[in-house]
Amino acid sequence: MNLRLILLSSFVFMSTALNAQRNYFYDYRPLADSLSIVYQIPASVILAIAFQESGGGTSVVSRRLNNHFGLKGRVPGGDTVSVKSSYRYFVKSSDSYIYFCNLVARKKFYPSLIGNKDYKKWVIAISHTGYAANSKIWTNHILGIIEKYQLDNSNN
Repeated sequence: MNLRLILLSSFVFMSTALNAQRNYFYDYRPLADSLSIVYQIPASVILAIAFQESGGGTSVVSRRLNNHFGLKGRVPGGDTVSVKSSYRYFVKSSDSYIYFCNLVARKKFYPSLIGNKDYKKWVIAISHTGYAANSKIWTNHILGIIEKYQLDNSNN
């Protein structure tokens, strides 16, 4: 009896987690697509980084601070939220997406990659800016997310 309950609980947990992951991409794909048009950064790159850094939208930083990219910084206008954190607060999740794209657009590599649909080049270039502490592992995670969830639709 206990084994069945454990197996059932595990199945429910796993299917809930999978649905949350699918929902994350469903919820944020339109935003990533529109930002991709404006900034010429592949939507797959924007989505995969947001997914990785926010734990698929489940992390405390993403839920309480609307920060889907693990962006550090001061809370604009003072501490308007009751979370003491070194992570930046955004009024809306979409604001963190826009901030991230602006951040990428200020990097030296950006002009040479504008409009390039090769998500691997973008991920590698971003990783070389110091965005992640361990760039090799981070790069592999981001590329794995893009491939696992088939986020790249540049060939469609």
